[in-house]
Amino acid sequence: MDIRIPQPLSALWMKAAVVGSLWASVEIILGSFLHNLKVPMSGTVLAFISVYVIVAFAQVWRERGLIWRAGLICALMKSISPSALIIGPMIGIFTEAVLLEVSLLLLGRNIPGYLIGGAMAVFSTIVHKTMSLLILYGFDLVKILEALYKFATKQLHMEGVHPGWLLLALAFVYLVAGATAATLGIRAGRSYLLAQSALPVTAEPEVDMQNPYRLLTEERGQRYATFFLPLNVAAVVLGLYLINFNHYLPAVLYVLLYTGFVLWRYRHTVRHLRKVHIWVQFLLLTLAATFVWKGLSQGNFFSWEGLAIGLKMTGRAILIIMGFAAVGAELRSPVIRSLLYNRRLSSLYQALRLAFSVLPYILARQPQTKELLKRETLSFQFLFRQAEGLLSFLRNEHERRPVVFIITGAVQQGKTTFVTKMLELLKASGMKPGGFTAPGVHNVQGQRTGFQLHDVATGKLYSLCTTVPVEGAQRVGPYYFYESGFAQGRALLCPKALADKDLAVIDELGPMELRNEGWYVAVAQLVQAGFSPQVWIVRRPLLPKMLAKWYIGTVYIADVEKDTPEAVAKVLQAEIQKRMSNQAVHIMQSSEQTEVQQQP
Repeated sequence: MDIRIPQPLSALWMKAAVVGSLWASVEIILGSFLHNLKVPMSGTVLAFISVYVIVAFAQVWRERGLIWRAGLICALMKSISPSALIIGPMIGIFTEAVLLEVSLLLLGRNIPGYLIGGAMAVFSTIVHKTMSLLILYGFDLVKILEALYKFATKQLHMEGVHPGWLLLALAFVYLVAGATAATLGIRAGRSYLLAQSALPVTAEPEVDMQNPYRLLTEERGQRYATFFLPLNVAAVVLGLYLINFNHYLPAVLYVLLYTGFVLWRYRHTVRHLRKVHIWVQFLLLTLAATFVWKGLSQGNFFSWEGLAIGLKMTGRAILIIMGFAAVGAELRSPVIRSLLYNRRLSSLYQALRLAFSVLPYILARQPQTKELLKRETLSFQFLFRQAEGLLSFLRNEHERRPVVFIITGAVQQGKTTFVTKMLELLKASGMKPGGFTAPGVHNVQGQRTGFQLHDVATGKLYSLCTTVPVEGAQRVGPYYFYESGFAQGRALLCPKALADKDLAVIDELGPMELRNEGWYVAVAQLVQAGFSPQVWIVRRPLLPKMLAKWYIGTVYIADVEKDTPEAVAKVLQAEIQKRMSNQAVHIMQSSEQTEVQQQP
């Protein structure tokens, strides 16, 4: 029997999950606020606030490596964004965190380290924006900006002002802003430490872990294939080669064909391209190139060459946007998520799952747009009180993850029969199982015509599905599922039905549960409640996806080809007895604490 014991999540990663989720909430709430107000340089304003928040947290939680971990989690949480251009903001957020962390590593956790780190973090936003524009439009953009600069200085009679001085002034403003944000963060964090002893104990929040956001969420209806990820990268590289080396006709045809391909395959991802302002931006850029390419300061108000350059830049931008849309979509594939779930990245994956789980709770309790300008809603104390409660909650959640026994094998290989024999052995030893198995129904010719639900506690049978068409039934493959069957199954898995049971059996978890249908909600409730142990029947090909679906603890995997019902029943019985012993110890400790409190 294969045993998979997840590595315990360190306190550092757990704190990073809390800070990363709070950071992401700031990005979402304040980002929407600034966008609605049409605030210029909103990215820089967000960077300023992010530096303030992270530096303040670093005064209270001083573990080395917390900042870059929180930045990585926040960056990956941008994957919930419907935008195709999620990669740029993800890189920007992570860059800010790394620069701040490196500054503290080199200079120490002192005032110079925080000030220089904060200054570099905010300054990185203008560098990142510049690099993004150059990637999007190429170096022709520099020539257009240079022509506009010369025209503006001539009109203002400032021809002697070198552009380098303006760039230095701009850099100085960003560096001072970053240092200012770090200063405010230091003051906020230290003020909280001084007042901490006088504050009431933070209550643990009630968080619904059945969150709607999932790591690199799959788009409904989107098809994924591993080879399309490198294929799209190669397609963008080829298109850039044609554009940069002025192969105009092949480049136009190529961009049109690739755009059509992306619109066809990733139509859900590129729906933001319907927004008018993107196309207005392309039009203005093309017009700017047309009128300034030959030198607006010399009175050349139109240039065919400039028009061609403008169209070239627009084509390049469309190619990059489409490429990012395609790559961003493929990064949500189950294969990528499975790679994140391997042992080397298990801490990151677990921390991300916790961060995604608490994000809806955080967003629901963040101030609304009209309250954002109130001082108390922007205070660090408000954020850190949330952080303390969330950290306590996540520690408890992590400790009570359920033990799960997965019985796996191929289709019609006897998984249900295996579990039935195992349950007979457990019942004979005095164990009380709950839940259900799903034995097949066959006609006289031996052909399978449906499935029944078998209540493992009472032995009662209920109809679940049939191959005969049923009006109003949900069809999955050749089977029509009765709603009454689903209702009965959910009833057998509810907490009340399992209150006096030693284990829960679910037969089976498959494609429907991976789409959040079928028994998904019932299993999610059991996992969230920490009910343990559970027995799942899962087809062998779906095993990796099912392991990554829920936040569970130790997993025992029994294959019907290699293991026996007797061996699994023995291990299950030991787990049940261990659970009973732990519960007895917990009750005894609670009773002792109550007696101590009642003593005069």
